[in-house]
Amino acid sequence: MGNIRRMDPHLTNMIAAGEVVERPANIVKELVENSVDASSTHITIELTESGLKLIRVIDDGSGLDQEDLALAFERHATSKIQNEYDLFHIQTLGFRGEALPSIASVSQVEMKSSTDGINGKVIMFHQGKCMLQASVAQQIGTMVSVTKLFYNTPARLKYLKSPQYELAIITDLIDKMALANPHISFKLTNNDKLLLQTNGNGNQLEVLAEVYGFETAKNMHPFHNKNRDYTISGYFATPTFAKSSKQAICLVVNGRHVRHYKIAQTIVEAYGQTIPKEKTPIVFLRVQGDPSLLDVNIHPTKQEVKFSEEDRLLELIKQTIQEQLQTLFLIPSISIDNNHVLQLQETMDLRSSTILKESTPLEPTPNSFPSSIVSEKLPLTKFPYMEYVGQYAGTYLLFQNAEGLYLLDQHAAAERIRYERYLAKMSSQNLDTYDLLIPLEFELSTQEGITLLQHISSLEAFGIHIDQIDSRRYQVSRIPSWFPPHYELAYVMEYVNLILHHQVIDLSKVVDQLAILLSCKHSLKANHFVSYAEAYALMKEIDQTQHPYTCPHGRPVLIKIDDYQIQKWFSRVTS
Repeated sequence: MGNIRRMDPHLTNMIAAGEVVERPANIVKELVENSVDASSTHITIELTESGLKLIRVIDDGSGLDQEDLALAFERHATSKIQNEYDLFHIQTLGFRGEALPSIASVSQVEMKSSTDGINGKVIMFHQGKCMLQASVAQQIGTMVSVTKLFYNTPARLKYLKSPQYELAIITDLIDKMALANPHISFKLTNNDKLLLQTNGNGNQLEVLAEVYGFETAKNMHPFHNKNRDYTISGYFATPTFAKSSKQAICLVVNGRHVRHYKIAQTIVEAYGQTIPKEKTPIVFLRVQGDPSLLDVNIHPTKQEVKFSEEDRLLELIKQTIQEQLQTLFLIPSISIDNNHVLQLQETMDLRSSTILKESTPLEPTPNSFPSSIVSEKLPLTKFPYMEYVGQYAGTYLLFQNAEGLYLLDQHAAAERIRYERYLAKMSSQNLDTYDLLIPLEFELSTQEGITLLQHISSLEAFGIHIDQIDSRRYQVSRIPSWFPPHYELAYVMEYVNLILHHQVIDLSKVVDQLAILLSCKHSLKANHFVSYAEAYALMKEIDQTQHPYTCPHGRPVLIKIDDYQIQKWFSRVTS
């Protein structure tokens, strides 16, 4: 008896802080969210040593009176949830009532606030206890200063990363908060150095430019769509601006910046082969839905959300981005910055753009190529009209028109052509096969054989029939009719090795991976001479593919050098 007792309030707040306050960024997030909920139009975040010495958040919101100022530091005290209905229709960023008491338990906190700009109040907490309450001069709004972070929890302090790392997390957080709230002016400084400032005029593109840079914002395109439950809108960047970090995707759900793995993965899948697999596209996505369809209470720091009808939302996002990408012209263009360093940027004009209209043909040099080719006008639908110039380094085919010079990667183009051919054949419901007069044989280890037999039905679905001869030998008796002569066994082994090494069960993924693999191995290689006729044939074939701008790995097929840039290199133009 007598072993169970109520914990001290300070101890319970410290336990809650273990979930809510892991690093300086968590404090910044909670304080800034309170400022947003207070209808602030200007929010300033001042840091000293990445927030390890000082975090100060200043806003011009509605402010707190003396009674509310003290009550705000009591656990589970909040103005944002009044009843059970509110809990399932949350429309504010903060609502748990844990943030301020948790912060106060692991730091020293001073809060000043005023509702009218005349009667200001200040309150100070140390070791979770109120040390001061007094009147003070304070403009309308609230200022919160947090110092001595984790002074009483040295283990937490020990496991923080470097100041630069902590600052990067805070900067990314405020970037996303600014993107979510373009109507609020945000200012972030560290050691009095300005890191971010937005004007709060509501222009989403201007905030995107502040966060991602002017060139990226110039190449971001709006989208909007909806279904029965959700409305989505935002901006997506051209594939060339893809980044290595998953932070490139910003998701805002009913005004709240959150993380959601499936949505991020869906966006990457929507870009498909327009970007390399290790890259993530820059996308700002805003999702609006009835609050009753969302559960924002599944994570202590409110950084995750659960959706009702999630699959319908994912399909809406994927379909919208894919359709928008298909309306754009995806030929990367070389440009020079002010430091004369070559940079690659992507010009993605709508297909109604003048660049897609047939240019006036340049006069060919007499006898430069066969008359049969010169007289033939190459009909292109996805690329502008171009004339073949020659081959560079045995790898790149050079084309020209009035707009500039184009470099076609012959291997990447051949890969795209073969990939789509293979994909179409392997995805066909009417797969033609034939029996081999003489079966093909191959050997596997005992372990490999066991694995293969577990997935033998996958090979049958591709039209490949394999029988086991003994514990190590197998024979192929039937294959798809599209397998090229003399490569039958090689193609079969590509299928077998993919299954052995990856044990892929999803048929669509097997098809895609095999199409990529086969197209790469059996395509026109670099350092291979290409005749004029072959160059035109290759350009015509790549133009007829569904996605001609990148190879299956996401690398560009064609790059443009503007005529203006070439003239600038030779100082024929000065501006």
